Amino acid sequence: MSNRRDEIDAWLDADVQPLAPPPGTFERVSSKARRRKLSRAIVSAAGAAVIVAGLAASPRIASALTQHPGRPSQSGLAAGHKPVPATRPARPRKRTGSPAVRSATPEPAASSSLSAVPSGDPVPANFQPTSVTFVGPDIGAVIGQAGTPGNCAGGVDCTSLAGTNDYGRSWFGVSAPATGAPDGSSGVSQLRFLNASQGFAFGPELWITLNGGAQWSRIALPPATRVTDLETLDGQVFALWARCSGGGADFAARCTSLTLHTAPVGGQWRQVGGAVHLTAGAGPASASLILAGGTSTLPASATGYLLAPDGKVLSGNLSSAAWTAAGTAPCAPGAAQPGGQPAGALMAAGSGDLFLLCADAAASTPASGSAPTLYVSSDGGQTWQQRPAVPALGRPASMAAAMGNLVVLATSDGIAVSPDGGRNWQVTLPATAGPPGGFSYVGMTDASQGVAVPANPDLHQVWFTANGGQTWQPSTVQGSGNGNG
Repeated sequence: MSNRRDEIDAWLDADVQPLAPPPGTFERVSSKARRRKLSRAIVSAAGAAVIVAGLAASPRIASALTQHPGRPSQSGLAAGHKPVPATRPARPRKRTGSPAVRSATPEPAASSSLSAVPSGDPVPANFQPTSVTFVGPDIGAVIGQAGTPGNCAGGVDCTSLAGTNDYGRSWFGVSAPATGAPDGSSGVSQLRFLNASQGFAFGPELWITLNGGAQWSRIALPPATRVTDLETLDGQVFALWARCSGGGADFAARCTSLTLHTAPVGGQWRQVGGAVHLTAGAGPASASLILAGGTSTLPASATGYLLAPDGKVLSGNLSSAAWTAAGTAPCAPGAAQPGGQPAGALMAAGSGDLFLLCADAAASTPASGSAPTLYVSSDGGQTWQQRPAVPALGRPASMAAAMGNLVVLATSDGIAVSPDGGRNWQVTLPATAGPPGGFSYVGMTDASQGVAVPANPDLHQVWFTANGGQTWQPSTVQGSGNGNG
């Protein structure tokens, strides 16, 4: 009788001829493997980059624009919160009993990014810009809502991006985060890019892209936390994480405290010492964040400034573990505007000086005619000197400064410019020549070029200057070939 063990060994040692798989199996497996590999690469890159710090210039991203337009727990991103991969916006499609469009943005692809050569992707219809960012003299992007008004709720994401590579003369579609307009703690309204590849969408959520917007990933924030401001410079991103409550479009209107966070490229978010749990007592908390100075060869010369809710001016090197109080400003930020910027005080930096515009309480009503007061500090916010009267031009909304002592003020009734650090002013765009309702943001990419966003996004416009704010021209954000008018 043969040994049973020998039979088993012989069977195990014998060559095996596998059955052929059903037709098409290898193709399906290869396709799934490629998608899984791409997905893992995107998630991995976004995870390391909560940090990538990118968006920077309020529309100032990366400090491309010199000026703009919470109180998170200790267990913030630095303690392990991970980015949440974005849902891929679907192509427009018909549905029975539901809206026809899942997203107003182009489907993510290499050609739908700010960093790629435009492929002709169309700008979504009815684009309503709320924030702009530039990463050079010609390349920039705007974010806003698009699609059909009233149909961007109930699971329909109408957040959209449009890019330009010719300073607003033409526009092309760029893929956008799969989220909606600001509503309490959800949605985004602001955009900052560090360069053509790395950028952030925020206010109140926080999203990141590493490939010019082709794909976006959401960064998870602690509960009840909203990002109300964000700036980048020299590869470092700084953001205000605010503890807020309440719903609606004014996502920063009811914030009680703010904490400054930072992340270097390749690092994790951390709190900036000295700028933690900042409050205005029992009043609403808002703040103004500025990153100034620094060059590609001398990045250590860059300095950050924060006008805290209580009126103190905090400052520090971008690599500092903590910022310290340099002095006290003549006025406090007060409540926040709809875009997150303070309503009571605006701060800007240029030519080595800090500029602070204190808006009189009565100026919250443009018809009051009250003129705000401008102060300048040449010692980093330690002391302040008052400048002559600023034009009474409606409610101050945003202020920018650039080299050469240029100061630009955007208001609800137009734009005023000072070529000499606030000593003399000229109204270069009065209400009769500008958009109805004025502007919500102004920023200068250099001493000549600048952009301004109308307060009414239904105008579908961004305004441009190429001569230091002396003249302004609107650009309608729509398809290629339709630019400055």
